[in-house]
Amino acid sequence: MTNRGRPPLLSEETILEKALEAFATNGYATMSVRALNADLGLSHEAISKRFGPKSELFRAAVTHGVQHLITDFNQEIARVAPTNDLELLHAILRAFMVASSRHPTLGQLLHHESITDEQRAVLISDIGLGGLINDTIELLARLRETGAIRDIQIRDLWFLAQGAVEPLRFRQLSQMFDPFDGPVDRDELISRMSDTIMRGVRA
Repeated sequence: MTNRGRPPLLSEETILEKALEAFATNGYATMSVRALNADLGLSHEAISKRFGPKSELFRAAVTHGVQHLITDFNQEIARVAPTNDLELLHAILRAFMVASSRHPTLGQLLHHESITDEQRAVLISDIGLGGLINDTIELLARLRETGAIRDIQIRDLWFLAQGAVEPLRFRQLSQMFDPFDGPVDRDELISRMSDTIMRGVRA
C-alpha cells in the first residue's frame, strides 16, 4: 500500500548533486530552492528543513562536489606515483584534468559570472581546493628555483588545464572537428594535452 501525497524519500547525495547543478546553472542569487524542491518532487520546505537556509545548502552542495573531485584527484596521483617534482607536476596536471572532466559542474560554478568572491572563497579556501592550489604553488616555486621550468604561474596552469578538457564539456562543438580528428577519447585527450602543456612548461 502506497502513502499518497507523501514526498519521495531522496538521498542526501541526490539532493546535493541537484543543488550543485542548480547553483552552477543559475548562479547563487537566482537559484530557487523552491524550484529545486519542485524539480525533485518534494514539498516546498523540504530542503530548507533538511539543510537550513540557502547559504548552508550552497556550502553543503559545494563541499559534496569538492570532496568527490579531490577523491578522484588523489586516486589519479596515487595511480601515477610520481618520483620527482617534474613528474609530480605532470601528475597534478593530468589528475586535475581527469577530476575536472568527471565533475564539470564545479568548474561551471567557479566560472559563473554571478558567483561572488565570498562564494568562490567557500569553493576554494574553505573546503579543500585551497590546499591543492597552495601545494601546486609551492611545487612551481621549487621547480623555478632549480631552473626546471619556465616562469609559469598557477593562473596559467589553471586555465590551460581547464581549457584542455573543454572538448569533453562542449560535445556538440567538439564534434565539428570529428571529420578531421575523429571522435574525442577522454583518456587520450587528457594524456595528449597534459604532455603538450608539460613540453611548454619545461625550461
